Amino acid sequence: MLKNKSTQNLGKKIMIALLSPVIAFVFLVGGIFSDGINFNHNLIFDLFNGVPVSITGMESNQIAFIHEIEGMIPILNQKIDTENIGFAEGESVDAYLVKGFYIGIMFSNQQFHLTEENVDNWMQCYIEPSENGTGEKEEHNETKKHPVNDTAIIFSLMEHNMNLALNQDTKELMLKVVEGLRGGAGTSGTVTTLSKEQIEKLIENLPEDTSELRKQIVIQAADAVGKIPYYWGGAASYPGYDGNDFGKPVAPDEAGRGLKGMDCSHFVDWVYWTVMNNNLGNTNTTGQIAQCVKISPSELKPGDLAFLMEGGTSTHVGIYAGKNDKGEAVWIHENAGDNNVSMNTVSYWNLYCRLNIMKDR
Repeated sequence: MLKNKSTQNLGKKIMIALLSPVIAFVFLVGGIFSDGINFNHNLIFDLFNGVPVSITGMESNQIAFIHEIEGMIPILNQKIDTENIGFAEGESVDAYLVKGFYIGIMFSNQQFHLTEENVDNWMQCYIEPSENGTGEKEEHNETKKHPVNDTAIIFSLMEHNMNLALNQDTKELMLKVVEGLRGGAGTSGTVTTLSKEQIEKLIENLPEDTSELRKQIVIQAADAVGKIPYYWGGAASYPGYDGNDFGKPVAPDEAGRGLKGMDCSHFVDWVYWTVMNNNLGNTNTTGQIAQCVKISPSELKPGDLAFLMEGGTSTHVGIYAGKNDKGEAVWIHENAGDNNVSMNTVSYWNLYCRLNIMKDR
């Protein structure tokens, strides 16, 4: 049939019509990814933060695509604020997951149209289903309402609540968007938030004689993992999360990081400020060492500090969070390498200290 010239022309027109949306979509996705791995942070950050995206040079279907995302972000922000009211003090829905996953799935091959009609179902993917003793959901028991940070659980809830069969490529793209949003420009690693179960496991592994105060310091530090970008010279204005605007776009620091956050010493200040109402003078590592007594690694208790000394100068600080199942020391620190608060078993520390305010506590 295609030997007929008029039929060939008709066939070409049909193919172009069918492929045009696909080609436009590929070019749009290509605008996000600069090398197939690292995406255009400016576009993702603007969408995430509700900053109008420049549509200069875009095709009409691309403009519609961007406007669809832009229109949904304020609605998600409102839903997040509404849900956070119902959580216990100190708990909140992770906005990076709620909005980042939405942006990620929109740029995937499984592009999903979120609407005002189904946005409540989307929000329920990030909230732990309440259950009574029989395993049945309790619809009105607010005391059991908790946010979900485990991405595997979120994906499972998403498939159930939104009737989606997420493929692996879609999940990986969604995670990549969230990881990029957390890390900021120039990230060399990625971190994810800890689930309630992971934090509970961390506390269970602490020595039996660990004081409640030291447990709270570890819990607060662990809760911040993956939630506060690294920003050189950045400090908190308040204890806790409220009012600090962590993750908001700001003028880039010396390394080009453009999200509001803290550096390593001010993260330690913030943890103690939040738990003990003492920000240690909102100081740097040198100032913190001046408030400490030196101890040996064997004397470490959860909540104690360790410093990296290079050429006689302190360059980094972390909070000791006990040991893992392998017996390795666990540290929580605002990590420039990950561009966020991370928890790991690094062993480069060479000065171990206990703050004077933690003596005999």
